[in-house]
Amino acid sequence: MKNLKYYMELVRAKNCLTASFGTVAGGLIASGFNFDLIHYILTASLVVFLICGFGNALNDIYDIEIDRINKPFRPLPSNKISLKNAKIFSWLLVAIGLLLSMFNKVCFVIAIINALALYLYAKKYKRNKIIGNLIVAYLTGSVFVFGGASVNNIGITLILFLCSMFATWSREIIKDFEDIEGDLKEGVMSLPIKYGKKSLYVAGIFLITAVVLSPLPYIMGIFGDVYLFGIILCDILFIYSIVKLLGAPSKEGAKKSSKNIKYIMNLVLLCFIIGSILK
Repeated sequence: MKNLKYYMELVRAKNCLTASFGTVAGGLIASGFNFDLIHYILTASLVVFLICGFGNALNDIYDIEIDRINKPFRPLPSNKISLKNAKIFSWLLVAIGLLLSMFNKVCFVIAIINALALYLYAKKYKRNKIIGNLIVAYLTGSVFVFGGASVNNIGITLILFLCSMFATWSREIIKDFEDIEGDLKEGVMSLPIKYGKKSLYVAGIFLITAVVLSPLPYIMGIFGDVYLFGIILCDILFIYSIVKLLGAPSKEGAKKSSKNIKYIMNLVLLCFIIGSILK
């Protein structure tokens, strides 16, 4: 049981469960909460858990030397798991995940793309956040499309994907602004390091893009008035959060704004769920 605990720490099981929940939400929204299709949705969520775990394990494998200094308590630097076993386990996860994803052709293609993106992020782009942030944003949004693909209805999840991707991209830049000092010491490249406070305007543009896209389900007649009311409130909170940060850019302000955006993104997902139930 101890070994299992260490392996769950390695893959960051909580993060994997969060991604899996996004897939379940995407699948339920896309299917109109048709529980006859729940076995497809749950299979897709398991695939996401496994491939997400693969990516998280890879991050620790490539960061083992840095973690010996910064995070010596992690399973690899503390020798709770050997590097060899971690590599075997990570590739076993992705192999099982890809095999399970073959229940649906679109899911299989997305699973391959995401596994490759996670590999490239861990190996090459974690220290180049200009590209790495885009990969993280894409992966975050893709879990909803994956859920939609599992029930053969990507449609509405594409809008959720775009909203999530742009909001996450914005949040990642804001987090980088907060982490400038640490990133400089570790030789990491990011938009805030390269452009300073101007990078927050890029974050603002991405967040406003998410806001502009968010009413589309109502405009297209997919969701009704309840969705529109909820999403307008979320959009107001998004705009307030970024405007406040741009008005007084600071490390503390970036930290607060990042947290607020994360909470608001969860509310947006709730709006999609309610919208799909109360059409």
